[in-house]
Amino acid sequence: MKTPLVRLWIGASFVLLAVLLLVLTFSLALATHWYWLSGLLALVGVLVVYVPSINRFVIGKYQRRNFFKQYSTLYKRIAKKLKLSSNVYKTAWYLVISEGNTSDSFAQFNRVKLNGMPPNIAVYHVQGALIWHVKAKVEDQQHFLAWLSFIRAKQPLNGVLLLSDAFSVIQRSQKAKQEFIADFKARLESIYLRSGYPVPAHLFLCGINKLDGIAESLNERVELADLSIYFSEQGLQSSHALNEAYDLLFKKLFANNLQQVSLQLDDEFKRKQLLGPMQLQYLKLAVAHFIDELADFNGQVLPYKIESFHLVESENAEQRVNLATAHTLIEVNQSLLPVVAETTLKPKAEITKTFTNQVLPLAHLAPVNRWKIWRHSVRQFLMLCTGAGLLAGAAWVGWQAYIYNQSLHQEFSKLHQDYKYILNKDVISFDELSSLVEPLALLQSGYSKFTEGKENQPWYALPILASIDREEHYRSLYQQQLATTLEPTISKYLEQELFVYLELEDYLNVINVKDIYQSFALGENKGLVKKHLAESLAQSALLDESQVQMVLSLVDDLYFLGYNKIDINEELLALVDSQLALQDTNQLMYEYVKQLPEFAKLIDIRPTLLAKHSDHVSLFGITRAKTQFLVPELFTPKALQQLSFLPESAFMQTLVQDNHGLFQTPPSKRELTRIGNYIKFSYINDYISFWRQYYSGIHLAPELSLEVLLSELTESEQSPLLQLYTTLRAYIYLPQVEVPSFEKADAITENAPKKVAAKAQKAQQLIDKANQNLNKQQLLEIERAKEFNEIAGKIRQAFSDSPILVQSAETLSKQYQAFVAQLKALKDWKTQADSTVIPGLSYFQQLQDPNNFKAFSGLWLTRYDEPLMAELVDLVLRETATHVKRKASEYLQEKWQQDVVAPYRKNVAIYYPFNKSGEDLKLSALAAFFAPNSSISNFEEQILGQFVSVDGTLQFPVFGRQAALSLSPAVTTFLSTYGKLQRELYGQDGNLKLNIVVAPKSMSAALSEFAMCVGERKLTYTHGPLVETQFIWPTDFTEQSLELVLTDLSNQKMTETLEGVWSPMRLVESYQQQNGRDTVEVSNKQGAAVVLSMKGAGDETSLLNPEFFSRLLVPDAVLQ
Repeated sequence: MKTPLVRLWIGASFVLLAVLLLVLTFSLALATHWYWLSGLLALVGVLVVYVPSINRFVIGKYQRRNFFKQYSTLYKRIAKKLKLSSNVYKTAWYLVISEGNTSDSFAQFNRVKLNGMPPNIAVYHVQGALIWHVKAKVEDQQHFLAWLSFIRAKQPLNGVLLLSDAFSVIQRSQKAKQEFIADFKARLESIYLRSGYPVPAHLFLCGINKLDGIAESLNERVELADLSIYFSEQGLQSSHALNEAYDLLFKKLFANNLQQVSLQLDDEFKRKQLLGPMQLQYLKLAVAHFIDELADFNGQVLPYKIESFHLVESENAEQRVNLATAHTLIEVNQSLLPVVAETTLKPKAEITKTFTNQVLPLAHLAPVNRWKIWRHSVRQFLMLCTGAGLLAGAAWVGWQAYIYNQSLHQEFSKLHQDYKYILNKDVISFDELSSLVEPLALLQSGYSKFTEGKENQPWYALPILASIDREEHYRSLYQQQLATTLEPTISKYLEQELFVYLELEDYLNVINVKDIYQSFALGENKGLVKKHLAESLAQSALLDESQVQMVLSLVDDLYFLGYNKIDINEELLALVDSQLALQDTNQLMYEYVKQLPEFAKLIDIRPTLLAKHSDHVSLFGITRAKTQFLVPELFTPKALQQLSFLPESAFMQTLVQDNHGLFQTPPSKRELTRIGNYIKFSYINDYISFWRQYYSGIHLAPELSLEVLLSELTESEQSPLLQLYTTLRAYIYLPQVEVPSFEKADAITENAPKKVAAKAQKAQQLIDKANQNLNKQQLLEIERAKEFNEIAGKIRQAFSDSPILVQSAETLSKQYQAFVAQLKALKDWKTQADSTVIPGLSYFQQLQDPNNFKAFSGLWLTRYDEPLMAELVDLVLRETATHVKRKASEYLQEKWQQDVVAPYRKNVAIYYPFNKSGEDLKLSALAAFFAPNSSISNFEEQILGQFVSVDGTLQFPVFGRQAALSLSPAVTTFLSTYGKLQRELYGQDGNLKLNIVVAPKSMSAALSEFAMCVGERKLTYTHGPLVETQFIWPTDFTEQSLELVLTDLSNQKMTETLEGVWSPMRLVESYQQQNGRDTVEVSNKQGAAVVLSMKGAGDETSLLNPEFFSRLLVPDAVLQ
C-alpha cells in the first residue's frame, strides 16, 4: 500500500475513534476530560493526514524563496556588469530551449560569465538583449519561470527561441523529438498560465550547413532574410507560409546555381550547386511536420504564438551528409549516416546574425499583460502610499505624543486655575461641608482622571517626553488640600452632630457618634466612618445625594493618602461621658431595634384587610383619629421570624456590631442574654398594644347599600368580613412552629467484648465530641423555635378576649359559614320578593307571617360579641328593613292611590256637591264610593286590617319589633270621616234617603205669592198660614227640577229653576242667609224676598248643609 494511503487510513482511524469516544462520553455523561481526550485524538488524526502535505508546502515555499533570492541576485550582478537599465522592461528577455546537439550554436552568442553563477543557468547578451538558457530539472525550471513572472510581471519574456538540429528533424526516431516538443510546450504553457498571454516563439533550424551542397549554395548570393519565414498573424497558417517561402528560396537558389553551373567547369562544384536546392527541398517535409506538431495543442488554444522560422548554420560543420544518398538509411532510422569530405567554408547564416537582424527587431511585438500592469501600478501606488503612511504615521506618533504631553500639562495648569478660581469666587467655610465639595471634587476629578489616564495612556505616549513627575504634583496637591480642608471640617461636623444628639437625648446615636469621632481622629475604622457619614449626611439633608457620594469618596481618598492624627475635644467627650453614665443601655438597645431600616418600613395592609379590589366595594374603613392605618414592619410575623434575642443569634451579633460605641469590647453571653430578654419583653408589649389600637380603629364604611352588603358578604370569592378577620388573625394568631429534633449518635453498648473495650471507649469519646460540636447550629435552631413559640403564645393570650382572632382557622370558618348561611337566606328571601311582579305586595304578605323569615331570624336573635360583626349585622338589618319598608310603602301607597285616591278624584271630587262648580254627582257614583262594599272599604279591610294600634298609632311590624310601617294620621282622620258620612248617607239599612221639610217663614209685602214646585209636589204661600211641605230626596228630585216662582203685586212673576237631583243642596248653598242656620231667603230683583225654613240646612250632619261633604279630605300619602 502506498505511503499516502496508509497515512490516510491511520488518520481516519484516529478521527473515527475520537467520534466514538465523544458519543460515548455524551451518552454516558462521563467526566469532562473525556471530551478533551476525544478532541486530542481527532487532532492527532488530522495531523497524521495533513502534516506531510503541510511540510511539502512549507518546504516548497522555502525553496521557492531561495530560488527567487538566487535569481534576483544573479540578475542584479548581470545588470551591474552589463550596465543595463534599471527598468527591467527596457531589456529584451528571451528564453532559449534547445536540443542537446545544438549546443555548438550557442558559441556564437556572447556569454555572460560571473563568479558563482548557478551551473544550470547560462546567460547570453546580444545587442542589449538577455538570452536565458536553463538546463535543470522540471522543478527548477518552474521556479525560474515563476521568478520571471515575479520580476517581469507584465511581460515575463519578449520571446522564446527554439533551437532544433536539422538531423533531428529529418530522423525518423520520434521519441527524443516528442520529448523535446513536450518540454517546449510545457514550459510555454507554464509561462502562459503565469503571464496570461501567449509568448512569441521563434524556431531556429540549426546545422543546415551539415547538409551537402547547401553550404555552397548559401555561400554564394543568398541573403539572410531569405532564410527566415514569418507566419501570418491571423492564426498559425504555417503550412502555407512555409510552402511559399520554401518555394521562393528554392527558386532563387536554383536559378543562382544554374548560373553558377554554367560558368564553372568543375563537376564537383556543379554537383554541389545543383544538390543544395534539392537538399533544402528534401528538408521541407520534415520541417513542415515539425512545425505542425508544434502548432497542435490537442485541440486547445495554443499557449504560445509561432512568429518565425529561421534556417541557420552551425559553427562546426566539418562533415556533411548527402540526404539523397542517405535517404534509405534515414528511412530505416539509422543515425550514423555516411559523410562526405570536410568543408572549409565559413558559415554565412549564423544564429547571432539571424537573431540580431530577424528576431530582435520583433521584441516590441511581444504582448503585455494589461491586468498585471494595472496590478503592478496599484502595487507601486500602494507601496508609495505605505511608505508615505509609515512616514506620516511616525510623524503623527511624534505629534500625538507631543500633543498628549501638552494636554497633560494644560490639564494640570487648568486644574490649578480652576481651583484658584473657585476659591476666589466662593466663600469657603470650614463650618459648611457643602462649600468644600466643589473645589475638592475638582481636585479629585483631576487626580482620578490623571490616574486613569496613566493606566490607560495611549501607546504613543512616550515617557521620555515627560518633563516633570506630574503624578507627584497631583498627589501632593490633592493630599495637602484634603488634610487642610476636609479633615477639620468632618471633625467639626462630628463634634456638632455629637452635641446635637446629646441635646436631643438620643443617647444611642451619641454613643455611636462618639466612637466614630474617635476613630476618625485616630485614622481608624474607615468602613465605619464612611457608613456613618453616608447615613448622617443623608438624614441631615445638608447635601444632596451626589454631594454625599462625593464626600464619601473624598474621605476614602483621605484615608488612602493618609493624614495626621486629630486633637479631639476632651471637654465635649467629658460632657458626653457624664450623660451616658445615666442611661439604661437596655432601653437604648430596644430603641435601636425599632429604628432598624428593615423594620421601619410602613406597610399598607388596607387592600388585604379591607378587601379593596377593583371590582368590589370596601365594607370597612380605618379611623385615623384612633390609629394609624400603616403598619410598621416591626409588628408583623415576618419581623418576628427575623428577630431572635438569643445571644448566639445573628440578629444579636449584628446588634453588637452596629452599636460599636456601646460594645467597644465584646460582651459576654450573660450580658447579651440580659439585653435580649429586655428587648424581647418590650417588643411583646408594644406588639400587643399596637394591634389592640389598630383593631379598635376599624369601622364600617359609610353609605353602604344593602345590595353591596349582601353581594360582598355572600357572593365574593373572598368575603370582606372573613378577609378582615383572616388578615388580623395573620398578625395576631401566630401558630406554633415545630421544634426541630436531631438524633444524636448512638452510644456504644457497655457490653462490648473485652477485646474491643479500649477501642469502644475511644469511639465513644469521639461520638460525644461530635455530638457536642454537632450541635451549635442545631441547638440554636431549637432555641429559636422555642423562643418564637413563647412570643406567639403571649400575643395570643393577650387577645383572648376576642375569640374570633385567636381561635383556629377551622372554628373561624365554621362560625363564619353559619353567619353567611343566614345572610344568604336573607338575600334569597329578598331576591325572591324583588323578582315578583309587585315586590311590595310580596313583602307585605311575607311580613304577615313570622315563619316566612325564620331562616334568617338569627341575625337579630343572636348576640354578637365582636363589635364589627354586631355593627355589620345591625347595618344589614337596618338596610333590609329600610328596603322592605320602602317596597311595602310603595305598594301601599300605590294601593291607596288606586283604591281610594284615584276613584275619589276621578269619580267624586270633580262633581257637585264635592266641587261647587262641577256638574252634579250621579247617585250611582256616590253609592259606589260610599257603599259598604266599596274599594275603600276593601282597602280598609284587607290592608289596614293588618295594622295594629301602638300608642294611638296604627303600625305594621317588620321583622318582629325591628321596624314598623306607621299609618298617616290624615288617613285615620279620613277613615273616621268617611265612616261617619257613610252612616249618615245610607243609615242602617243602606238606602240613600232624606226627608226635606220646607216651611215658609216670612214674605215681603211687595210679593203676593211664592211657590216652590218639584214635579207634582208644590209649596204655595200667600201671606197665609205657615204650612210645612215635605219632599223626599232623592226620589222627588231624580227626574224633576226645582222651580221657585215669586209673584209681586203687579202679578209679575220671577221664576228660577234649579236642575238636577242636587237642586235642594244648591238652593241652600245659594240662598242660605247665614252658615249654621236653617233659613234660606229667595229674593227678586226689586229686593222683595221670601224666607223659608229648611230643617237640617244649618246642621253639619245633614246633607242640606253645604259643608257636609267638605269634611271629607283624602290624603295623598297613606303612611307617615
